[in-house]
Amino acid sequence: MARIKYFEILTKEEIFMKILLTGGGTGGHIIPLLTVVSEIRKTEAEKNLVKSEFIFIGPQGDFNHCLLDADVKIKIIQAGKLRRYLSLENITDIFKIIIGTIQSLFFVNQVKPDIVFSKGGFASVPPVIAAWIYKIPIITHESDIVPGLANRIIAKFAKKILISFYFSKKYFSEKKVILTGNPIREDIMRGNKNKARDFFNLKEDIPVILVFGGSQGARKINEVITMSLPKILEKFQVIHLCGKGNYEKLKDETEKMEMGDKTRYRIFPFLADGLKDAFALCDLIVSRAGANSLFEIVALEKPGIIIPLGNAANNHQVENAEFFRKRKMLIVIKEDTLDENILTKKIFELFAENEVRKDMVIEMKKYNNFMGQKPVYNIISEIYDFDILSKNKK
Repeated sequence: MARIKYFEILTKEEIFMKILLTGGGTGGHIIPLLTVVSEIRKTEAEKNLVKSEFIFIGPQGDFNHCLLDADVKIKIIQAGKLRRYLSLENITDIFKIIIGTIQSLFFVNQVKPDIVFSKGGFASVPPVIAAWIYKIPIITHESDIVPGLANRIIAKFAKKILISFYFSKKYFSEKKVILTGNPIREDIMRGNKNKARDFFNLKEDIPVILVFGGSQGARKINEVITMSLPKILEKFQVIHLCGKGNYEKLKDETEKMEMGDKTRYRIFPFLADGLKDAFALCDLIVSRAGANSLFEIVALEKPGIIIPLGNAANNHQVENAEFFRKRKMLIVIKEDTLDENILTKKIFELFAENEVRKDMVIEMKKYNNFMGQKPVYNIISEIYDFDILSKNKK
């Protein structure tokens, strides 16, 4: 998995690029893009190189402010979705796709990027098509083991297809595919247990369970964990990230519940800077099976109980989770079997069987060693390697 460190041979003139970013508006797309931006900026600063310029073309979304905070310029376009089932929205979304493509043609011509890095999602299809028309090289990255329809379309226009799972290569043209792994936020690895314990006001001698369902929260997980609290809080402390849209309702419900020691329960819509500290403090993670969440859990080497979304497109969350379950890194509960009894049983079993948790961590260490250096560095190496090759051909 080791990549040549192309930054070692680049000059200031070669390093300066305009990089167009595109993807859907959710955290699953934006967070990996920001991870790539952060790593490039860090490397350029360390080597005293001219800064690259980043421009994002995509839909209006909850995470756009994060792009602005990272000094990424934003161009908003209309975004439609191609569904594989009958829906009236398919008709209206066709017009959104057409409008988004026209907007993308204008913005791409205005920006004139050197390269496009796409994270997939239907909002990224129009900018990719526009870039292809202008003959701008395109790199796309697929996080999930089973690619969605958008990335299968984008792959036809891309010069390189970067994948997180080796098994994803069968869905693409093999000559374009490169296994890089999934980019992990560097700061997520820098959590502080003591800082977290003070912030959450939790006791040192009681295990902590971190529950989250991705950037939007997860209704089923929220419901089951709430019903399970009276039992779970007998032995554990819980940090519950329920999603912005669920917070007020769940906060009101849990405040009215009879659940023993309520000081052991902390609920938040989400955590920004505090998430890395929550990761450092927790002894177990209960999560959905989005690729970003799974790869972060494995990188942190934290035991996890994973509940994949049952109706996700292409069943990709189930496939993601099964990859790690088969390698004995994580425990998986199917969503259609999930209830408070099953969840609490699994949690209590895991803490009763220390060897199982130890074995999970050992398998995670093996996997991380196999993947080698940081996946995000593999990705930016591919971005700049392509730029070198392009310039050499001129």
